[in-house]
Amino acid sequence: MKGSDKAYEIIRARLVGGHYSPGAQLKEEPLARELGLSRTPVRSALKRLVEDGLASADSKQGIHASEWTEFDIEETFQLRMLLEPYASSLAATRGDETLSSRLHASNASMKKAIEANDIEAIQIANRDFHNALIEVSGSPRLRGILKTMIDMPIIVRSFHLSSTAENWQSLHHHEELTLAIDAHDGDLAKQVMHLHLRIAYLRFMANRNSYQEAAHANKRSG
Repeated sequence: MKGSDKAYEIIRARLVGGHYSPGAQLKEEPLARELGLSRTPVRSALKRLVEDGLASADSKQGIHASEWTEFDIEETFQLRMLLEPYASSLAATRGDETLSSRLHASNASMKKAIEANDIEAIQIANRDFHNALIEVSGSPRLRGILKTMIDMPIIVRSFHLSSTAENWQSLHHHEELTLAIDAHDGDLAKQVMHLHLRIAYLRFMANRNSYQEAAHANKRSG
């Protein structure tokens, strides 16, 4: 793995995982020293993260971890509702038994995580499910556009605002999507994914005050 790729993957994982608080400055020199790299690959990695929307650049203040506003989150949901149903329909027509096995395994992991009330494991299973569909869609453009959007619920910690009943509802949607994939029914996969994302969006809007309070608390603790 190239140095820039290594730096990108490590810093990206930290941004998604909440290692850096929103607005935290990402300085080349300390990062390069910490990762055992020169500043050049770190600079390249930070540029990619800005392009992904995970970091923001300012000519005077440098590069910072992105701060997700309510508008940013709403826009991300709207874009996902336009693009991810299409990706799901492609996956349904192009997927094989490997995809089916991966989706069933993800559903089993999510079920176990919900029963254990393990929020982190729920997030991982959810991300794996959505990433599997996008990867099998066969569209590099869709993968590039949707990669960061899939991680958005984790970045903003929205899973911590979901009730157990809502998590079970999400799993039910995943199971219905898996049925559509198994049947190679692209139209059904598109409809179910749109419903799944629409409900997630409405759920976020209903809980947005709680989200804002949690975001402010995270910022103060960071």
